[in-house]
Amino acid sequence: MDEKITIKPKGSLSLNKQRPELPIDGLPASIQNYINAVCGIYHCPREFVTTAVLATASTAIGKKVVVNEGIYKNPLVLWFVSVARSGSNKSYPMKLVTQPLRRIDEELYAEYKREYDDWKAIPAKDRADEPKCPAIVLDDCTDERRSEILFMNNDTNEPQNQSVAKRGNKRGAIGIYPELKGMFDSKNQYQNGGTSAISKLLRLFDCEDIKVDRKNGFTMLIKDPFFNIIGDLQTGMLRSTFGSELFMTNGLNQRFLFSVAEDIEYPHRSHETLPYGIACEWAQTVRMLYEGIYHSPDGNHYTLVRSTDGEVSLGKEADALYDDYHNYLQDKKAMADCDYVASIYSKLQIQVLRYAGIVHVLDLAEQRGMRCDYNIMRKEPMEYAIRCMEYFEQMALLVYSRIAEQPPIVKPEQMNKTELLSAFLRLYPDVPQGQLAKLIGVSPAYISKIKSGKTG
Repeated sequence: MDEKITIKPKGSLSLNKQRPELPIDGLPASIQNYINAVCGIYHCPREFVTTAVLATASTAIGKKVVVNEGIYKNPLVLWFVSVARSGSNKSYPMKLVTQPLRRIDEELYAEYKREYDDWKAIPAKDRADEPKCPAIVLDDCTDERRSEILFMNNDTNEPQNQSVAKRGNKRGAIGIYPELKGMFDSKNQYQNGGTSAISKLLRLFDCEDIKVDRKNGFTMLIKDPFFNIIGDLQTGMLRSTFGSELFMTNGLNQRFLFSVAEDIEYPHRSHETLPYGIACEWAQTVRMLYEGIYHSPDGNHYTLVRSTDGEVSLGKEADALYDDYHNYLQDKKAMADCDYVASIYSKLQIQVLRYAGIVHVLDLAEQRGMRCDYNIMRKEPMEYAIRCMEYFEQMALLVYSRIAEQPPIVKPEQMNKTELLSAFLRLYPDVPQGQLAKLIGVSPAYISKIKSGKTG
């Protein structure tokens, strides 16, 4: 008898064989089609593409929608981290999926540049305040610039720039970080070992108002800041990125939704490319969410969310599902054997609402503004979001086990200089890098490389 041969579909993946995969069946058909096409052609973990899609959609809709579950109003802010070995195609899906946001960002810059040139042409004595450049995508920028962007993204600010204010009403913003560890390392270069910058991050996830006092005397009050984060990380960098005592105790880790891909296959080169129509449809969806309007080919325009405050309430069935899930997590918190794990369940109670809210607005976009009950969440997005949270719960527990396990013990006398410094920085992550470098006679850049794990 001939041996049975199993042929896998082109672009298939073998990920997390012992754990569940992140489902996509609750997403609109066009979104599923896009995710499957990207995964099939670029052979990247489906979780990584899915989370990039959700982060992009959330940023595009921005502050135009909040989920009101009866007590709290929840913006659609979520932070995602993709974790896999080097060479597993973590970064490119993130770059590809978020490309429509960068195109919008380029348009904002072009409009700013025109206004800046007009402002520069006016005699200095007659000029108003210098225009500022708005943005929705943040890469390498200071905390001060991030605060400036979030301030301009308020719907009542930018009095000097009414045209941008109209287009960017209630804009969102997203930080995109290939190799996420670099973001944390840059913050550790500031005073107090970066704890001040990390405290701001904690407040950004909670969307709390932030007041920023600047040296030049201008104080910014950032109302309801909206800041998403998406990044990737090598598996071997998990402990050095998230394993510090600060991150293990202040709740930062639990604010991230992790996707961990394992047992990755490495296929031979393919010459396929993403079909133009599929890529174009995704770009149009992102644009529709950003504008909040579907422009019909017949010339009519349909608003996706027509309520002025953008509140989406839970329908009766969605509310019952959330009630059961919330109480289920309450019971798990009571049985948790440590505060870290209990905090995972606390954050899932918030993240499931935000996740379901993103799926809801993707449904609105799929139906081109034809939903009469646009301000009511049906049961399907909630049911799907709860199933997704089961995946993220297991990933959070997996990450906790990885960063909490003790590394092999090596005696100090067996370590070289780099290993000694690395061990010291793990034990004392809050020591200012500049002071440590001066004390031992090396450059701050050298200390930074050790913290990032980039020294050979």
